[in-house]
Amino acid sequence: MIFLTVVVVLLWLLVGGYLVYMLTRQRALERELQSLQERLEEEDPRE
Repeated sequence: MIFLTVVVVLLWLLVGGYLVYMLTRQRALERELQSLQERLEEEDPRE
């Protein structure tokens, strides 16, 4: 029974760590996208 408890706890820790990693990666990508949009607006050839 202890083995199953350890496995479940480790699984939840892995899932939690993965979620934190994905959230930080998503925020970094959103910042990069915002930066690229700003650069595109600055270099707009329609002006």
